[in-house]
Amino acid sequence: MHEDIRTGIIRVVDNFGRITIPTEVRRALNLDTNVKTEYFCDDERKAIIVYRYHSKECLFCLSKEKTIYFKRFYICKSCIQSLPALQVFLARVERERVEEVKRTLPKKKKTTSRRKEALDRLHKAMKENPEASQKELAKILGFSEAWVSRLLRNE
Repeated sequence: MHEDIRTGIIRVVDNFGRITIPTEVRRALNLDTNVKTEYFCDDERKAIIVYRYHSKECLFCLSKEKTIYFKRFYICKSCIQSLPALQVFLARVERERVEEVKRTLPKKKKTTSRRKEALDRLHKAMKENPEASQKELAKILGFSEAWVSRLLRNE
């Protein structure tokens, strides 16, 4: 993946919520006009991540005809026939994907005593009230609904 590209250009979000991507960044990411992009939020770095969106096009030749979905990628039949020559390339793509996922995944936080105590209380309340919603559990425990939600997601 590219290193952080800093252009020194400041962009303003317009009234419709749009941001114009600087030309230098579009060139570096090979984002031509009418290219579909996918956006992700990185809460840890307070950043928006932009990826080129690949629809049902072949991973290798970008053909949209006769593609087959294989391990999160689309591959056309002609490329599948020449697959032995592409296995090395696939291995590299998979390694890069795994490395990218590892970089973008949030680091596992150490459980603080406050979080552990809250989790214990939450589990106890869930056992005593198995039909309770998150809102009801929050009320029972005296927590905010957001805190209950975070505890449940990050057990």
